[in-house]
This record gives sequence, structure tokens and C-alpha cells, in this order.
Amino acid sequence: MGHYSALRITIRSPSMLKVTTREAQSSLTFILEGRLCRPWTVEAERGWTKLVSSAGNKKLLLDLAGVTFVDGDGEALLASMMETGTKVRARGVQVSHLVTQVQKRMQRKSR
Repeated sequence: MGHYSALRITIRSPSMLKVTTREAQSSLTFILEGRLCRPWTVEAERGWTKLVSSAGNKKLLLDLAGVTFVDGDGEALLASMMETGTKVRARGVQVSHLVTQVQKRMQRKSR
């Protein structure tokens, strides 16, 4: 069974972002829930950086299934997270579409 640890839970309000990590034997999952927008992107990036630095040989997974909104800052953060080759799980039309668009932009850049 995986191990969960909360990195940061923001003030309970309609604009909150919850960041949690789950550790398994061969992977680390970064779970975002809520609104990925300023000012919460700073905290999410801080947590992501900490996770990446401790990953070692483990696969990194990004779980966006609980994300309800992403602004420009959040989109830029997602792009930088995805550039590491991280596998992404998204749910919902808007967030899934955003992930697809970021992936397409990354492919165009790499050509």
C-alpha cells in the first residue's frame, strides 16, 4: 500500500489548492486538487521541486484528476512538470484538453 503525505493544504475557500504526494515502491505521485492558479502555483511548484529532488530512480506521476481550474500560471507550471517526462492523469473535459494542448506544444517545440 502507498504512503500519503500532505505537502500543503491552503486556506479552505473556493480558490484553494490541495497538494498531496503518494509514494509507492517504484513511483512517486504528485496529486493536485482544486484550482491551479496564482497564488497557489508557487506552493505547487515548491512541492514539485521537493518531490523531484527526492525521486531518485522512481517514476514521477502527476495526478490532475481533482483539478477544477487552471490559469496561465498553472498552465506554465504544468508544462514545466511535463517536460520531465512525467506521466499525467487528468479527468474532465477542460483539464484533459489542456493537458493535450500542452503536450502538443511540447512536441512542436522538440521538432
